[in-house]
Amino acid sequence: MSRCKTPAVKLKSVPHKDPPQLSQLPLRKWFTNKELWEDYQSFYSKMPILPPRFLSEGLLPEDKHPKFWELLDHQGLRSLLFTRERYYPRMMAAIATTLRVHDGIYDSEGDGELQLRFWLAGFKYTLDLDQLSSILGLRNSGVLFKGGSEVPKRLTSFDSEIAAQRLRVSRIGGKTYSVSAMKTDHRLLQYMLSYIWLPRRGNHGVLTERDLIILWAMVRKVTLNWPYLIARHLVNCTTSCLVNTGLGHGALWTKIFEHLSIDLLGEEAVLVDDKNAITTRHLNKMGRGPKVEAEKNGMQSFHSSWGEGVQGMDQRLDGYESCLSNRIMEIQELGNDMHRFFSRAAQSEDQGLQDGAPDQE
Repeated sequence: MSRCKTPAVKLKSVPHKDPPQLSQLPLRKWFTNKELWEDYQSFYSKMPILPPRFLSEGLLPEDKHPKFWELLDHQGLRSLLFTRERYYPRMMAAIATTLRVHDGIYDSEGDGELQLRFWLAGFKYTLDLDQLSSILGLRNSGVLFKGGSEVPKRLTSFDSEIAAQRLRVSRIGGKTYSVSAMKTDHRLLQYMLSYIWLPRRGNHGVLTERDLIILWAMVRKVTLNWPYLIARHLVNCTTSCLVNTGLGHGALWTKIFEHLSIDLLGEEAVLVDDKNAITTRHLNKMGRGPKVEAEKNGMQSFHSSWGEGVQGMDQRLDGYESCLSNRIMEIQELGNDMHRFFSRAAQSEDQGLQDGAPDQE
């Protein structure tokens, strides 16, 4: 994405006159020119919309996952886990079109003077970082991380090999890592990161270089500026050339529309119901749920029982071996007795023959 080189221009968050009622406009009139309309039709209207996820209440009790909640609260991310808002897929696709074409983010050399910009029906809407922070309910403070593979200055000690080793992930190619061996609390953070905080499509069992940097910061308790990171994620998803990138943060966009008083009456909305919740099914799928724990306990019980059985068999074999040894000794003793008996019998017979023999003249 190109970066503005000119000084920041203060834009009003509310247009100088009331915008038209968008719900009363045909879709084509949302776009100010033919180019935008064609971009929407050929690309953005076909981008997958990622349904907002939320965490089921009581799924991860704090007494069982204290480290997870400690690291999460240090970043101030707890509230985002339980957000349930309807979302507007067509509006999200329309805004994604204008975010890309009109360079939807202004960030003066990455110093946090950020503005999120988009157009609807010829009107420019802007949000600065303070407004976005208020909408999200997150702190506008912390390390500014753009979300790529470029390490922030306050994480200069970051080393991908050391971080991978400490987080117990293994490189599987390029800048991706397997999460199968991660500790449960770290794995849960990674899962929430890829489904809720910075939603994406693809294999969620794979850690990207961006994920590695973020998780390393969280584990090291380096506070990130999440409004800044989320704003960049919103725009980066629209600038990708891959259709399967997906447009996320539907609940956030709904809050943005409400904050800017954009009339959505009549616009089709999708309700976020229980099927979008993260439940025990997802925990089992990631290998951290009660079903998996039950299977592990069952396997441990089986191994324990099997070990006890083998130990008992060894004891019985030891008993059989001792008994057999005694029997062998008895047989050997009986053999010795028989040998002595026949020896004495042979000697008696020889003596008898000698006594009964006639004298020789």
